[in-house]
Order: sequence, then structure tokens, then C-alpha cells
Amino acid sequence: MFNRITITLNLVTLCVLCLGCSMNGITQNKDFRSDTIYKNTELIFDAPKGESKGTVLLIHGTAPQNIDGRIPIDDIQKYFRKTDPFHYALKNVYKELSENLNQLGWNTVRYTRLGVYNNKVDVEEYGKTDLKNIVDQLKSIWLTIPNNKPKIAFAWSGGSIHILQLPLKEADAIVILGGISTKRTDVYKLSVKTSEQQRELDNYLSDVFAKKAKVSRTAMLSNDMPFGRFFDEDDLNENWTYLKEYSQLPVLILHGNADTEVSLSQASVWKDKLPHHRIDVIIKRNGNHAYGTTGNAPDMKDLAETMNRWLSTVLLPKTI
Repeated sequence: MFNRITITLNLVTLCVLCLGCSMNGITQNKDFRSDTIYKNTELIFDAPKGESKGTVLLIHGTAPQNIDGRIPIDDIQKYFRKTDPFHYALKNVYKELSENLNQLGWNTVRYTRLGVYNNKVDVEEYGKTDLKNIVDQLKSIWLTIPNNKPKIAFAWSGGSIHILQLPLKEADAIVILGGISTKRTDVYKLSVKTSEQQRELDNYLSDVFAKKAKVSRTAMLSNDMPFGRFFDEDDLNENWTYLKEYSQLPVLILHGNADTEVSLSQASVWKDKLPHHRIDVIIKRNGNHAYGTTGNAPDMKDLAETMNRWLSTVLLPKTI
């Protein structure tokens, strides 16, 4: 059904010489990275058999995801297998999204971050994934994508912070699901429901920020990220501000009104702050953080179809 090229990035300089086989005859000879820090990451280009409409880069959320989009941490897997067997953390969400987009005529690009393997996370390596490490990798991948057809960037959840650090003048559209429009700490603050939870959160954040000058940047704040990345992202401006200069860039904001991880209020900020930009907002009824409507189960088929419908309306005829 699909054409695929899988690349393990184990060279000092990677030239994607066979990319054209997967991308409808377009050969891109690009230096992926002159730094060997990404030597054990993976990169997969999937393409439909027929004519391609363009390419979608699938950007990870905050958590470590393997090449298929599953979180390969034993404790997390065991917990959800026992308590919530349909939870998106157990599913190959990006593989499913990729396959559904391929069926609709889109190339897709998937990758892994430093330290993330198919069935494990090397904490020492993953601890190096600060903001610069993540953005440098994404920029390098972005350069490998052919530009004769639309270049689309998709980001989920905390990846909404990283997508806006890309050179978006080269993008034809972006899609954000369950994204953060203000600050990462606002996600925590907006989840608070009681005064007791507020006190606990205040104490937690106070403790975290007190460690900024002394804790190792590569030490893990949680299973999701190292301290360094948390502090880097906190130093950024509110996320919506990074869209200011792209008033003509089509942007789709997707959010479920039953999302319990990122407050629905984050979805309205984009358009409220940037009323003259080309921003469309779709709120999915009963939708969760993974665009499903049943518990925490994902719905990558509906997500791909929603993206495809919107892209078909906002992109110029040259593209589709």
C-alpha cells in the first residue's frame, strides 16, 4: 500500500539520496546533521502509491515516543494496560496517523528523539533533549522535505511549542492538536480544581524553579522531559506570539472539548490574540487529548480525515 524508506542516522553527515524513490521522483541531497549526537535516531518517510499531495512532518508531543508514536516506558505501559487498556500511550498513534494520511494521498515523515528506542528509553541520552536539541533536529529534518509540493507541519500537545520554532516561512500550513497557546506552566495551572490542588501546585513549581541554578539540565523532571527542556521552554514568550509574523500562514487548531490534559481554553487564545491571521479552530465534541471520543482512546482516522478536508480547502491549486 505504501512506499517506505527507513533510515538509521548513524553517520556524521547523512545525505538522503533515496528520498526521491519515496517522494514521487524528487531527489533531495541534504546534509541532515554534521553533529553525531543524533546517530541513533530514526527517520521514516512514508508515501502513498499514487500521486502525492504533499508532505506532513509529524512532530512529537512532550513525552518520549518511539517511531510509531508509542511511549516505550515499562512503568507507563504496565500501568495503562492494567487501568486503561485503550489509552493512547499504549497505541502506535503516529504509525496509524501516518497510514491514514498515506491513504488520503499524503507523504509523511516520522522520527525518534535522542535516547528513544522501540521498546525502551535511555534516560541518560534522553536527558539531553533540551529545547535546542529538539529544535535543531526538527529543522534538519524539515530541510529534507521536498518543497515542490506543500510542506505541512503537524504537532501534538507539547510539540506545539516546538513547531513554532521552525522556519515557518517554508511551511504551506500547520496543524496543532491539543496544543499550548500560552505557557507550559499554564497547562498545570488550568488543571487545578481545588484550593488544595492550587497549594500543591504552587509548592511544586516553587520547588522546581528553586533548583534551576543547581540541578543538572539532563536530570529528569518527570518521565516526559529533563529539567533543561522545562527551563528552556519556560524562558520562551507565550507560544501564540511566535505566529505573529506569519499572518498568511494557514493554521488549523484542533482540540477536544473533553481534553483533560490541556485545557480547552488554550484553543481559543490563538484566534483571540491573532484575529487577522488565517487561523481556523475546530473543537471536537466529546474529543479527548488524542482526538478520540471514548475514554483516552485515540482516533487517528478521524484526525487524518479532518486534516485532509481542511488542507484541501486552504491550499492553492498548485499543491493538491
